[in-house]
Amino acid sequence: MADDRGVANPLFIKPLVYQLPYSGAVREGIDYASEARAFDIYYPQNSEGPAPVAVLVTGYPDPAFEALTGMQQMEVQGNKDWAKLLAANGIAAVIYNNIEPVADALAVIDYLKTESLRLQIDPARIALWSCSGNVPNAINVLNEAAALRCAVLLYGFMLDAPGSKLIAQASANLHFVNPNQGMQDFPENTPILIIGAGKDEFPGLNESIDAFEAEAIARNSPVSVVRYPEGANGFDVLDDSQRSIEMIKLCVGFLRLRLNVY
Repeated sequence: MADDRGVANPLFIKPLVYQLPYSGAVREGIDYASEARAFDIYYPQNSEGPAPVAVLVTGYPDPAFEALTGMQQMEVQGNKDWAKLLAANGIAAVIYNNIEPVADALAVIDYLKTESLRLQIDPARIALWSCSGNVPNAINVLNEAAALRCAVLLYGFMLDAPGSKLIAQASANLHFVNPNQGMQDFPENTPILIIGAGKDEFPGLNESIDAFEAEAIARNSPVSVVRYPEGANGFDVLDDSQRSIEMIKLCVGFLRLRLNVY
């Protein structure tokens, strides 16, 4: 992106390595709060009746993200491609901008529920998708927003285990929000699919997935962890191997199953 907003990281302009043809409707610039907060919603093709919806949760404030990368998170190619892929699979998808990541993510969910009839989405079938440093905010949404159906979390920082400050330190170093205190903020009873990338180089990230999985087992919570040993952080846009494509399809299949899309 060649303007004066910063230099775009190549990671944010790369397309998703697995895509399907998509020609559905996209409603852009729907204001969900004051101060120019808006979202785009990608609708399934040939949708009949209210559609299930996945919200792509972000954990970085857009003003800082734009200053650093030269784009807002709604402009990240991978985010737009994930939205199109989900819509091509029968799931409406929402990408949004924000100023306060924690409050604004919850505001998006609230808006979708209160305006569900006008937006033609099913408020009983709302899911989350999130990745990397965005995941702590998605975990907070799972705790704070009622009746979410499920979540897919890719190569993400999770929750600090007792005595650990790994996530808190990563949040400070990488500038993503971390509204959680630790395992006491474990999201109960929501089906979650986690994809761990074995070659992720962010310190503490995979350790946090291990600790989260152990906590889920101890609580008998419906959490599934799939490890991709050869995967790197951002494999869904960086690596077009068959295994990466299988991981993407696994995420889509999980959402379709949990959202009753047949």
